[in-house]
Amino acid sequence: MKCRVNPSYMEQLYSFYSPFYDWVFGKLLEPGRRRAFHYLDRRPHQRILEIGIGPGSTLEKYPPYTNLVGIDISSAMIEEAQKKAAQLNGGSTFDFQVMDAANLEFPDNHFDAVISAYVITTVQDPRKVCREILRVVKPGGQIMVINHTRSPNGGLLGKIEDIVAPVCVRIGFTTDLDVIRVMREVGMNVNRAVKCNLMNTGRIIMATKES
Repeated sequence: MKCRVNPSYMEQLYSFYSPFYDWVFGKLLEPGRRRAFHYLDRRPHQRILEIGIGPGSTLEKYPPYTNLVGIDISSAMIEEAQKKAAQLNGGSTFDFQVMDAANLEFPDNHFDAVISAYVITTVQDPRKVCREILRVVKPGGQIMVINHTRSPNGGLLGKIEDIVAPVCVRIGFTTDLDVIRVMREVGMNVNRAVKCNLMNTGRIIMATKES
């Protein structure tokens, strides 16, 4: 039985984390974010959605003249991202909104790329979130998910991930979700997964929407 995520708990938890999120999680999660941006199309004037913008940990990594929309379920995180964006002057535009990733308030085929860093394992309905990502990205558009994903069935590591999931969910994520499988099940064309972070516990999962 999969570990259940409580959305209200997650909202409160990440609001609590907001003032010191980068300081606490930076060394663990920053390598994955940094490496992921090597794979992002560097064209200027793209319209990009980042789901789970947090305190704006990625803002400086975007190409100049990006039109970035960042959403987060935590208003405290959005406030931190706005503060960080106010200090930047790279020609990009930033639009931050408090929003539920499972109910994106954007039209179909709206974004050139969608990025989600460390979000899919923190939501109550990962399939719904992935379906929403697929809906709002343009055909042929780039989808990039940076996340832990459960190890294959039958392996010792996967069994350990199942056991520790109830503990990890109290910290802010679950370890028993096969993110790559979920992405494929909703119709994303997953074409590459690159190991990242400490002890290769994370994955940069790259996908596209069929044209």
